Amino acid sequence: MRLLTDPHPGGSERLLILLPGAEIALEDFARQGFIAAVRERGYAFDIQCAALDYTHVMARTVESTLHTEVIQPAQTAGYRQIWLAGISLGAFNSLLYASQHAAELAGLCLLSPYPGTGDILGEIRSAGGPQSWLETPEAQQGDERVFWRWLAECQRSDHWPCPIHAITGTEDRFIRGQRLLMDTLPATCRTELPGAHDWPAWQAQWAHWLDHGPWSRA
Repeated sequence: MRLLTDPHPGGSERLLILLPGAEIALEDFARQGFIAAVRERGYAFDIQCAALDYTHVMARTVESTLHTEVIQPAQTAGYRQIWLAGISLGAFNSLLYASQHAAELAGLCLLSPYPGTGDILGEIRSAGGPQSWLETPEAQQGDERVFWRWLAECQRSDHWPCPIHAITGTEDRFIRGQRLLMDTLPATCRTELPGAHDWPAWQAQWAHWLDHGPWSRA
């Protein structure tokens, strides 16, 4: 997997991994100001952009590839705190990983998360929502059901192994599914801002999270 790394000038034991959406190049995180926004705020993180994409989703290797090629090497390198932040499909992939390895992570930031395919979203709605769907046989199947099942179980127990913060735009083309997903999260961990499914919206969401999220309170 191709990786781009931007180390903190003073070194850090904290790592922020950025996962791109579909048709987003790793270099776009720098071009669109995501890395500069972290540096401008003085957050002491090394930043790594990882080229996890739809081919991994189709092959069902998101979790294994991210774990063996990114997370485990980071742990071996001495990082004590690892965050995942993803845009759209990158947020989807973050959830797939966290559903299996939440204990490995300090937290997730989901920007305009892609909520999954229409058939599975319809399945959840037809059941009456994630909690009712959790009782159906379909909930035990694969694909993104893995993270939907995990989210519903966390919501039911009110136990979250790692914090999850989700932000999207009110005009996002996936807003209906995103709201279904975000409603599983604690109210303080979900935000809607003006915007669509594009870079201006993602930049605003990123700035909002950096300014109001857990790091700003540390």
